[in-house]
Amino acid sequence: MTLTREWLERFGWPATLLTGHPLAVAHRGASDHAPENTLKAFRVAADLCSEMWELDVRLSADGVCVVVHDDNLTRVARRGLRVSEASWDEISELRLPEGQRIPRLEQVIELAKETGCGLYIEIKSDGAGPVAWELLKEAGLQFACLASFNVGWVRELHQLGCEYPLGVLVPAGMEPFTYLDGAEVDIVHLCWRDASDAPHELLTSELMQRFQGSGHQIVIWDEDRREVVDALLQQPVMGICSNRPELLKPYRPDPAHPVDIVCHRGANALAPENTLEAARICADQRFQYVELDVRTTTDGELVVIHDADVKRTSDGSGLVIDMTLEQIKSLDAGGWFREGSAGYRVPTLRQMLDLVRGSAGLYIEVKDADPVKLLDVVSKADMLGQCFFWGYDIGKMRQIRELAPEAVLMATRWMYTSVREAVAAYGAQIVEFDAEKDDLSEMSECESLGVRSMIFSKQHQWDDLETCLSFRPDLANLDRPDRYKILTSYPRVRQHFQASNQDQYTRAVV
Repeated sequence: MTLTREWLERFGWPATLLTGHPLAVAHRGASDHAPENTLKAFRVAADLCSEMWELDVRLSADGVCVVVHDDNLTRVARRGLRVSEASWDEISELRLPEGQRIPRLEQVIELAKETGCGLYIEIKSDGAGPVAWELLKEAGLQFACLASFNVGWVRELHQLGCEYPLGVLVPAGMEPFTYLDGAEVDIVHLCWRDASDAPHELLTSELMQRFQGSGHQIVIWDEDRREVVDALLQQPVMGICSNRPELLKPYRPDPAHPVDIVCHRGANALAPENTLEAARICADQRFQYVELDVRTTTDGELVVIHDADVKRTSDGSGLVIDMTLEQIKSLDAGGWFREGSAGYRVPTLRQMLDLVRGSAGLYIEVKDADPVKLLDVVSKADMLGQCFFWGYDIGKMRQIRELAPEAVLMATRWMYTSVREAVAAYGAQIVEFDAEKDDLSEMSECESLGVRSMIFSKQHQWDDLETCLSFRPDLANLDRPDRYKILTSYPRVRQHFQASNQDQYTRAVV
């Protein structure tokens, strides 16, 4: 069943969680975007409006409640130290990727209180449950629950009188009620990701009705497959886990005034700009367009990169026009963004078209590309109808219009003396208004001219973005489309985080 007022009042959880949507439970934090189980991963999860963070707790040899999944720290810290055999002082000295350290539970609790996020604590070692419970009580954090695969540890907490919701994680292949073995719990967490290629099909109507009759809340395994997430969102569950929690709230345009969202250089706050990963994150959130920049290599290949010089967004240097495709492909286009993104490459336009086909379109900014070659690549991908074009070179825009009368072209308002002149320059069907340069009240002229309006904003602050988008454009080209999504599609989620002063978290934490 979904969250109810009765549940929230019983456990003292915030009433603002009554949003009508399953809770987004960031698995080990936003662990696709930062090192797992670290303060950075939890901060990113808060920035993405994940209501809860799933985290793992173990006890060190001297009894400190440590937030880490494995006992052996080789995988996360590249050292074979064991949590159960090491002191907190030894563990705290370890360096994780991206400047992170293994946190104590107390640190995560304080961050949760600051952001308004809840903690979904998985108990990983004997004795960690009671210690975690005590720390939650001492900190006065009520928005939390405790769970484990080990039914005995959960039963122990119940017998001790733990007032927090208790849950059992059920492995793949196990019948849930048999696995519970009579334990009195509030949450059943189905860890069935690897049970099949379509694990959501295991949630039969009969099983879900039985859960509803038993009064258990259901939490779903960590999931990042778009088609599976779509199916899970239709289920009456309390929450869904994901390493990519942004997927758990796909963009849902307002039927009364649908706005097509354009993602500026892709999801550039979560992944290196203009990469396949940045585009994939956008398409998976159901945004309509990915904006990208196209340049030409010395051997005539069209590649996706913003600057003329590769230095800012890769580990190389030199002009794109002086480099071959092979040289471009050898560059690391992700390490500059964060350590976990090392290995991403500069994609070709063909690769980007192939990636988004069937799920999103492209706004192609023509930085340095021959219109004939550009249209040939787009047309061969059968994507001309799903793309629109713009570039500073008006001559090239007019050439695209002559070569492909059906192509959709954009003009920027600030380059012309009027909206009408912008449209007339080369028959643009979209006029873009820069939130920092243009008079946004002129956007209303677009409808009378039979063209679409688009607003461009690099704003990251919630209030500024909300004011900017109150002009109701037809399209919005944004640096933070994930925030617009929350404002328009999930306003009650926004209200929950407003109450928790989440505005302190900006792009810097990502």
